[in-house]
Amino acid sequence: MDDQLKQLFDYTKFHIGMYITLIAAIIGVFANETLKVSYTGLIPFIKATIILFFIAGAAGGLVASSIPFYKTFADFKKARLGPWSGKLIPAIWCTHIEHTAFWLGCFIVTYGLFTVLPS
Repeated sequence: MDDQLKQLFDYTKFHIGMYITLIAAIIGVFANETLKVSYTGLIPFIKATIILFFIAGAAGGLVASSIPFYKTFADFKKARLGPWSGKLIPAIWCTHIEHTAFWLGCFIVTYGLFTVLPS
């Protein structure tokens, strides 16, 4: 495994851990009945964010679980990935899906916080 591929692997593993932690934290905070009642208008934003973080985690999982099968980043970049060795989507798209879904989730929850919470 070349250095660039190893860095992608480490980076992706870190992101997967972050997605799991953020989803658990969001669910934990909003499982509190007081917060749920006080900020009911925020719930749709929270649900959208959780879904997007799940998509980011799934794309990251696809990347991380596929990397060991490639020797170089160039080989990985040309590959198509999918569950159970399926060849469904270009590998580089999976990295873009991961990042886009994560940042879109961050934007949506931030937007919700600024529009729903009282000033």
